[in-house]
Amino acid sequence: MQSQCYVTISDFVYMKDKFGKPYGWGVAEYSTPEVFMGEAFTGNVYVRSPAESYELILEHFCRLFPNAGINKIKKFIKK
Repeated sequence: MQSQCYVTISDFVYMKDKFGKPYGWGVAEYSTPEVFMGEAFTGNVYVRSPAESYELILEHFCRLFPNAGINKIKKFIKK
């Protein structure tokens, strides 16, 4: 069993018609982060504290949406 029960979408699989072309809605394929992203990624995930992670996310969103205002971004992140 996973230690913290994280699961991520790793791909979308589509049905194929008789010509081999994908169609319709994709069906999500799930994986654990360890399998999907590898040990190099997952080994570094828990190095930061939640407060450090929050600050990094906040800074990133402020760069992406400079006109939004920091209070709106903080409110969005907390939802």
